[in-house]
Amino acid sequence: MKKLISKIRNKRLKGNVSLLVIFILLASSVIALLSINQIQRLLTYGNMTFNYFRSFYLAKAGTELGLTEVYYREAGFEQTINSWNAIVTENLVWVYSGFNPYFTMNISWNFQHLTDDVRYTNECDEENMITLGTGEWIMLSLFVDETSWLNNILSSSENDDNIQPLTPEKIKKIDFWKNVWNFKFWIFAYEWWDMIDIIVKDWNDLNTFWNIHEVSKFLNDYKEKRRKYLTIKNSGNEPVSFCISWMWNIPYSDSLITVRGNYGDMEVWLQSVVKKEVPSWSLNVLWF
Repeated sequence: MKKLISKIRNKRLKGNVSLLVIFILLASSVIALLSINQIQRLLTYGNMTFNYFRSFYLAKAGTELGLTEVYYREAGFEQTINSWNAIVTENLVWVYSGFNPYFTMNISWNFQHLTDDVRYTNECDEENMITLGTGEWIMLSLFVDETSWLNNILSSSENDDNIQPLTPEKIKKIDFWKNVWNFKFWIFAYEWWDMIDIIVKDWNDLNTFWNIHEVSKFLNDYKEKRRKYLTIKNSGNEPVSFCISWMWNIPYSDSLITVRGNYGDMEVWLQSVVKKEVPSWSLNVLWF
């Protein structure tokens, strides 16, 4: 009887050890699968990070190119560089098939409406109107820089024949989207940074201002002069809000640079709003 009990106990012990070994093997397999899955995730994340940073720096390179061009150009200059242009194809080469890095860059310096934010210019509403406090002002360039991107981007536009004046007929179409009051308008002409003439008027709206005989004569007399400017100053005691509209796209002091960098399966999109300072010589004209 004792021998029988001993045999049964030994069989149970061997059976428990076998189950324990099976559980350990199963647990090891699960841990191995989880580890492999985690490694795969880390590799995927590493590839995504690798492609992201390269896409980002491609977009950054396109942004720096756009900033350089904007710095040397004047209002109205626009530029588009696509992946098939020589500046991209001759400078970005990747030896492995399936990976063709590129960036696209667009400079916008003409807008459907002039608003407080050049990223939103397709319409004018209460949220994106320009607001001028008492004594504040904005300046519009009544010309367009039509320099081609094939030209040397580092060439100064100071003596550039690509500055094209807006015609008097087009200038007279510039108007307020919203009627406002208590404005002081300056319109003045420059050539080679020497002021030629200036008219200063207190008036209520642009449409009426353009039709003043003195202003109409000014526009016709200096229609061939390349650089003409319009300054709008709030001369009232309360802030005023408005947009400026035109039947064409309006050149403005602010510009918008949009760049997309692509590397592998990753694309990074960067957008920069550039606000150029008013030329220092104009402050004398504005009596500051």
